[in-house]
Amino acid sequence: MRSHAGRQTGRLHGLSVHCFGCQCGAVLDVAALARRFGPDQPCLHWDLLKIIYCHECRAAGRDDRNLQFTNHAVTLEHRNGWTPCP
Repeated sequence: MRSHAGRQTGRLHGLSVHCFGCQCGAVLDVAALARRFGPDQPCLHWDLLKIIYCHECRAAGRDDRNLQFTNHAVTLEHRNGWTPCP
């Protein structure tokens, strides 16, 4: 099952991005992604790389798509019983 931006907006999730080139990071506004690219915009790693890049690395002439995306549950209560491995 594919994950889409429109489905993520109501699930109390956050999405962050980390650039391995310059070590910068940002929290992405999933609702803004859904508004800009449509609620059917896929939001898996390879899909996000097509639309998101690092501005600092692009300006410096480095690889601007060397990114890692992380999906965050807002609170432990919203993880539906899931816990990380001990």
